[in-house]
Amino acid sequence: MKTRRVPTLDDLYVENKKVFLRADMNVPIGENGEIMEIEKIKQAAKTLKELIERGASVVVGTHQGRPGSSDFITTEPHAVELSKELGIDVEYVDGVFSSDVRERIKRMKKGDVIMLENLRFMAEENIEGDPKDLVKTHLVQKLAPLFDAYVNDAFQAAHRSQPSLVAFPYLLPSAAGRNMQKMLNEMMELDSIKGRRILILGGAKVPDKLKVMVHAVRNNKAAEVLTGGLVGMLLALAAGHKLNGKIRKMKDLDLLLPAAREILNEAPGRIFYPVDFLVKLEDGRIENFPVYAIPENAEIIDIGVGTIELYKEKLKGADIAIANGPMGIFEKPESRRGTLEIVSAMEKYAKESVLCGGHLSAAADMVGVKGSKVYTAGGAVMYGLAGLPLPAVDALRESSSK
Repeated sequence: MKTRRVPTLDDLYVENKKVFLRADMNVPIGENGEIMEIEKIKQAAKTLKELIERGASVVVGTHQGRPGSSDFITTEPHAVELSKELGIDVEYVDGVFSSDVRERIKRMKKGDVIMLENLRFMAEENIEGDPKDLVKTHLVQKLAPLFDAYVNDAFQAAHRSQPSLVAFPYLLPSAAGRNMQKMLNEMMELDSIKGRRILILGGAKVPDKLKVMVHAVRNNKAAEVLTGGLVGMLLALAAGHKLNGKIRKMKDLDLLLPAAREILNEAPGRIFYPVDFLVKLEDGRIENFPVYAIPENAEIIDIGVGTIELYKEKLKGADIAIANGPMGIFEKPESRRGTLEIVSAMEKYAKESVLCGGHLSAAADMVGVKGSKVYTAGGAVMYGLAGLPLPAVDALRESSSK
């Protein structure tokens, strides 16, 4: 059966309408709470500008960080940056669906733009579940009646099934924003590339990376998977190496280890973990050690030189290489080498290379890659190319049938 198409802004009438725009302006935040990089804000501004020019009034919702993280801050500075991009005043409101916020939305006039507070300040927005259940959340029930249409431009979060991402299409005429539309088209093109596909998974968010790895291998969406970062350490542990040090404090380690062991046993010779690591010793010295001899209490900060060379060899002849997440602690210059070398090798050896997520976008700038495709979306691209569902996209398709 043919899959229903995803409706776009071309399918939506917005003249004199109130539109809820779900954007992704989850940007890097500095130590003092300042916005460090605004690419996602620029992307959101394009769709927002079109909606305004077509006569809509728009309420913008986004998340920033997650509960407990250092970048879990207010969206007030996002409104300031968005105002600069648009050349008009974007009004920040200190709330999401309080009575004051709802009254302000009701008073909106054509061309007005309001930025809601960080959606994840509402506990309900951190729930992942069935869209038909999330429709019942207070966030959706309070906001949906105020709008004539819903636009989702948050492709970067399309792999999440949270209220603001998947519930509104069940209640309102809905469409993909221009960023979402562009990314879906490019994903189709990338997925059509035949031949030997290599996934490179690093960074944190280990449950997501493990899910992508398992699905990609089982469904032949990847010939081989190369790993670094926390996911590489997890696989090394699953293979029987001690590693010692801080890796033993990984969240949910007891739950993740059995899954990692299972996929290693299921796909021998297709999934690779580091053969050595760069570590910082207790006295501050930084040295390279094989995976079977990591000193007690040493901090693993990057993949080692042997792993870099091994992964370069694996990349030779790849038809497409897709990476998400750094190989080490990318924020520190002393532990960037692995990431930078792999990014360079992808462009040099693979016929097509795709870099996903903020860290790899920064790495691409540092090494001056020219032929790679670089996306701020990390998880969503990996989910899509691994053949996993994108709930926010599925919800838009569902809306098109109503």
